[in-house]
Amino acid sequence: MNAAVRKIGALAQKDAVDLAKNPSMAVCMLMPVGFAVLFRFLAGSVTERIAAESASAALADRAAGVVSSFLLSSAFCMSIGMIVGMVIVYGIAEEKEKHTLRTLMLANVSAGQVAVARALVTLAATLAVAAACYLVLGVSGPELLLPGLALCALGAVPFLLLSLVLGLAARDQMTAGMYSVPVVLLALAPMFGMYSETAARVTALLPTGAMDTLVRFMMEGRLFTSDSLAPLAVIAAWTVAGAVVFKLLFQRLAQDN
Repeated sequence: MNAAVRKIGALAQKDAVDLAKNPSMAVCMLMPVGFAVLFRFLAGSVTERIAAESASAALADRAAGVVSSFLLSSAFCMSIGMIVGMVIVYGIAEEKEKHTLRTLMLANVSAGQVAVARALVTLAATLAVAAACYLVLGVSGPELLLPGLALCALGAVPFLLLSLVLGLAARDQMTAGMYSVPVVLLALAPMFGMYSETAARVTALLPTGAMDTLVRFMMEGRLFTSDSLAPLAVIAAWTVAGAVVFKLLFQRLAQDN
């Protein structure tokens, strides 16, 4: 057990160093923070206009709450889409091209340890960027930072599993570029749900759509109510489905074709 933990730790350290040295991955990590800065300035103008045109302070506060929830959820969606969708799929494909996986297997490292290390580093990077977005947006106090990151982690897990599957299926980095597009689009879909009631109903069935609902409940102070059961069930269903598919394709990683 201790040997397995040490191997995972060493692999995670290697993946973290590779992530820090990769300029493309650095851009992917900076993009959500950059958009959070832009969104904050745009939201300030929108909130001021709503406050000036609203007939009551209560209506203005409610509108400001909706905007804050949308901004925070969008930042989390971008963090998941840009980081999970790129780091895992591209990372595994690159290791396949360079035969790094084959070398690791010969060094008595299991496929499961490789996958766990890659997923942990990616999740840590996603949460770090999500925390930076939260602080930049300033939509709420520090007391909601940890609950917000917990919701972001819940929404990210199904995409971690999906990205591992796509990484296994990708033959090279060019193929990985094509395979990462669905992950990014699915993760960002809830950002466009507010423009259409039909789109909102569809995106609510996605992991990030369920996360968007939970973020809204958190901002409204009703996260720990029965209303949260439905979105939690959506995330759980996606997680179980992703785990099953990953298990079925898991041997492809070990074979390193």
